[in-house]
Amino acid sequence: MNTPPVHPKSLAWRLTTAAIGLQVLGTALLQAYLLFVSPMAAQMREIYARPEMLATTGVQLAAGCILVGLVTWCTTQRWLRRHGASGVDRPGRMTAVLLALSLVLFVLISVAQALLQHAFYSFIVTYKEWVDNTFGFYGPGRMLVMGLPLKLCGILLTIVGSWLAVRIAAWSVKPGDASGAPSYLPRHAAWIAALTLLLWQLHAALALGGYFTSYMQSTDLLEYALGYWVLPALILALAAWVCLKRVPQTLGAAGFGRAISHGTFAFWTAQALGIGLAVLAIRAMTWNQLVRAAETSATTVVLLLAYGALLALGCHVGARLFYRRREAQQDAAPA
Repeated sequence: MNTPPVHPKSLAWRLTTAAIGLQVLGTALLQAYLLFVSPMAAQMREIYARPEMLATTGVQLAAGCILVGLVTWCTTQRWLRRHGASGVDRPGRMTAVLLALSLVLFVLISVAQALLQHAFYSFIVTYKEWVDNTFGFYGPGRMLVMGLPLKLCGILLTIVGSWLAVRIAAWSVKPGDASGAPSYLPRHAAWIAALTLLLWQLHAALALGGYFTSYMQSTDLLEYALGYWVLPALILALAAWVCLKRVPQTLGAAGFGRAISHGTFAFWTAQALGIGLAVLAIRAMTWNQLVRAAETSATTVVLLLAYGALLALGCHVGARLFYRRREAQQDAAPA
């Protein structure tokens, strides 16, 4: 006897929770292999004993879980909306198939990333002289060229893998009762935008954090925790609060892509404005003033507050830009 269809929210969250749980389990098993079973286990334990490695590992896990969760939830909701269904006939089977497929894809993606990494570093070694002359031996340029291509490939593989897992799992079931497609509410759009912004923030921290922490020489885990864990949590709270306030209550035909674009726009707008303001400040100050400012803790507080204000501004402007037609319709609606 088939189980009755479940509410679409329950189905989407069930699949999302299963995918995230498998992501956590797979990452934990991989780390356990590296630390206790691999031929270089002793060296890996020594490396992971450093606080910066512990902090960045947590960020990588969080970023992977958020990405997998977003793709799984959005793909499930889109499939249900396209079929006009409020659920499926056998949600348990769909969850089991999703887990099996996600496990297979996790292994395949890990192997693909290892092969890509080998091919990429073989290319770097082969053309070492050109890479050194073009990007230098040290600095942000060298760091980005060594890490960015592999990072982008990993993100794309994760997105495709999560999307495929849901789509193939959907073949094993049939849409449930056609009582109506699941609702896409303003809070969904706001949280998708905020989580997208957080994803950009986490990956930017991973890309640039390694360069800056190499000069810190700090062994205090609290410093890394504040930068890698606490600050992103505050950024997520701020972005979610602004987006929940500014996303209009009537979305119309707006879909998940618009919310993702909203979060992406907000993040990169804040980066562009921040770089511009930093250049203006550097040009307006003397070298001695810059040195004194860098030595005071008040400067850090001011910079963090300014960065938060820029992110909030990006979320506000993004909501007006991507949902301006809906806001115009709301304003024109009779009271």
